[in-house]
Amino acid sequence: MKSLLGIDLPFYSYGILMGFSFLFGVWLFKYNSRKCKIARPPLLDLFLIISIFGVIGARINYILLFPQYYHSFRDYIALHEGGLVYYGGMIAAIIALFIYCKIKKYSFAMTADYMVPSLALGHAFGRIGCLINDCCYGVQTNFIKIYQLKSDPEEVYRHPTQLYEIIYLFILATVFSLVIKSGWQEKNGKRGFLASFYVISYSILRFLNEYLRADARGGFYTALKLSPAQVTSIILGICGILYIIIKSISNKKTVDCGEKANE
Repeated sequence: MKSLLGIDLPFYSYGILMGFSFLFGVWLFKYNSRKCKIARPPLLDLFLIISIFGVIGARINYILLFPQYYHSFRDYIALHEGGLVYYGGMIAAIIALFIYCKIKKYSFAMTADYMVPSLALGHAFGRIGCLINDCCYGVQTNFIKIYQLKSDPEEVYRHPTQLYEIIYLFILATVFSLVIKSGWQEKNGKRGFLASFYVISYSILRFLNEYLRADARGGFYTALKLSPAQVTSIILGICGILYIIIKSISNKKTVDCGEKANE
């Protein structure tokens, strides 16, 4: 329950913000892809696939990290109570989008590039939900005194790690939208590069931000005490870098072959 003007109302910020992220994500994708000359998936199909599989993946990831919280069918489907992991949702959405594009004969790399700003924007709305509900919070700090948990003593402040991600993700959504508007990826044969840059840039932020978080995140692994999200960040970051390297080499070979054919 949330209070509005002193009245308790049965609305849930996560659900409302998920609705906003869907609507604004659709609008941003439509705006960014309006000049796209290549066939792209229908908007409704695209966002339904990403939203549905994203939520399912995010929920499964959370359940795997915190199985002790789930004892009944109601526990599994109570999404209004939170319990979503972004990386699980992102990976599930990528797999679903890849399969859909292959079946329908759309360019997966191009579609992923145009989806990046919407993905970053939707993720930012999700982090606003985290901030409102006091989850994904940071460790105590005397440096930035703007955020407290309701349960904290008056003199205790914490790193607003949710806010760090919100600002960063809004910046990413803006920057990638401007890059798409410039046509950089199409002019230079860089399809898939924007999606890779997004994965790399977010992985770096998430890896560093994990050191400032104090909430439960499902255990820590390796001798370096890395969290599950940090391990995932390393893997995804490497995948993004490898894609750019392999694609760049492939593009260079194509250009070289074309030049030799014209000699």
